[in-house]
Amino acid sequence: MKFIHLLRTINYANNFSYRKFSHARRLVLGIETSCDDTGAAVVDENKNVLGEGYESQMKIHLDNGGVIPHIAVHFHKENIKSVVSSALASSKVSLEDISAIAVTTKPGLRGSLLVGVEYAKHLAKMSQKPLIPIHHMEAHALTARLLNDIPFPFLCLLASGGHCQITLIKGIEEFYLLGDSHHNSPGEVLDK
Repeated sequence: MKFIHLLRTINYANNFSYRKFSHARRLVLGIETSCDDTGAAVVDENKNVLGEGYESQMKIHLDNGGVIPHIAVHFHKENIKSVVSSALASSKVSLEDISAIAVTTKPGLRGSLLVGVEYAKHLAKMSQKPLIPIHHMEAHALTARLLNDIPFPFLCLLASGGHCQITLIKGIEEFYLLGDSHHNSPGEVLDK
């Protein structure tokens, strides 16, 4: 799942004005809707996933021969509220316990991203929590650091559904694109 982008969020927050929050523990709610699956997770400052919610659209899109953007948007709208509620419930926390809300903002299917961003903005406004934008390809690159102590800098090959990149990562906020697919990505073979 793509929730691991929260590693970047936690590190971003540690280096930003996030310390002003008085919560006993810092928790981030992450929302992911960059393509066809709707996901949310609650992660603590020690990179522990406390709970998550997830709805796959794979069966729907398999019947159509690949991801159909307007169908993906429809199901994101249908699932987003219950997926976030499931993440909070399985974490045994409420929105009030959350310190910040992170959401995938790019790259991805425009309509799908918009569903997640709009819902995250709604939650952030309603709860008075900061909203943290997440670049999902940068998040993919940082996932290796969740389970292993990989020092910076490191080189990464990202082969996602719609993107293929070679990046040099020098730090949490230091990504250098060395190569990129412009039209078709090898990962599209799995999505189509």
